[in-house]
Amino acid sequence: MRNKVSLSTQTLPLIHLFCHMACAFIAALNSMGGLNLENVESFVEMASSSSDGSSKPFFDRCKLPITVKDDCDAFVRSRYSGPIRPAPFQGYCSYTLFVGEEIAVQFRPFAYKLDISMTRTACDIFKRLAPETEYLGQLKGTDLHAFSMRKLPGVSLVDYRAMTSNRSAREQMVRDFARLQALAWRNAKPVQGLLGEKRTVGSSLTLRLELMSASLPMRFRRTASAILDDISEIEALPWVFTHGDFLGANIMVDPYSGTLTGLLDWAEAEWLPFGIGMYGLEELLGEDNQSGRFVYYPEAKHLRNLFWKHLIVLLPELERDSKTIALVKKAQRFGVLLWHGIAFDDGNLNRVVEEGRDDREIQRLSVFLSRTSSTPQSKLQKIGASMSSPLSLIRGFRLGKV
Repeated sequence: MRNKVSLSTQTLPLIHLFCHMACAFIAALNSMGGLNLENVESFVEMASSSSDGSSKPFFDRCKLPITVKDDCDAFVRSRYSGPIRPAPFQGYCSYTLFVGEEIAVQFRPFAYKLDISMTRTACDIFKRLAPETEYLGQLKGTDLHAFSMRKLPGVSLVDYRAMTSNRSAREQMVRDFARLQALAWRNAKPVQGLLGEKRTVGSSLTLRLELMSASLPMRFRRTASAILDDISEIEALPWVFTHGDFLGANIMVDPYSGTLTGLLDWAEAEWLPFGIGMYGLEELLGEDNQSGRFVYYPEAKHLRNLFWKHLIVLLPELERDSKTIALVKKAQRFGVLLWHGIAFDDGNLNRVVEEGRDDREIQRLSVFLSRTSSTPQSKLQKIGASMSSPLSLIRGFRLGKV
């Protein structure tokens, strides 16, 4: 389902941004007292906020004139007295403004509107890892709905990776992900207690598996069919509250330790069988190389084992139930299929991915389902300019690669 593209990967707006950054880089660092993480973060935000380009594709997609951006800004100013500024990098589904240092306000079209009951559930279960959210109302004359939320501390995992390559931080992230799953398990519901609460994915698990078994590229169909054979047992697992878009851009970490500080964008969250949400583990075991192909880290196998060992420590009842552990691991593979085998298509979520049309997702399926973590598919060359984050460009400057 993850064909959704972050605006940070939109080529045309960032060409201007990168040029601006490159020209200003040396002068800015000199004026800020040299190169350190805090100065780099400040520099990136200054460079980003000086250009309107990053928000324009959102308004284009919503078929709204760019002048609506001014209406959004005015809407926020009418409700808050603090200084406002656009978020440095905008998401696919929203236009975001920061109010001071504590508040973020997002404008979302109806199709991507946040469900306050779901964001409240996220806060109840995951506490400070989810932002408290309030509905502010609809922007007059548009389909945009405004939400205020606590600004989560830290930097995105995308930006953190662009600045450093730290094995101990990767181990920390895997342990934090295990804690996230344990919190979900501790707040699980039996499937019988979910009447009326199943949503887009949870209400159609068997249908989606049948579609993938019949229509995925041939090499993936056996996996889908094998999971289909076990679907009734997977659905009998405890159902847990699951983040629906576990991507680097939505994962906030401490810029120094890499510790998880929160998760953004709970718009696609829903209750799903325990294990399906572990699709996100794969995203923590590697990253895209310069050509945009996902590659596991050399220590990916160690990280995977660390996750499962830590999960068992946190949930010792699972250690005594090998059948449940086996089912959870099947559910995790099912999650990989769901998130990369079904195309996002602006939220329609009803088309199986196709060769030549969804190559990024096909490549991820190939890597994630093969589990060849000890044999990298290609060299992970992350140093240098990358369209995934302007911080990648800065990292290249630091190392003399750009």
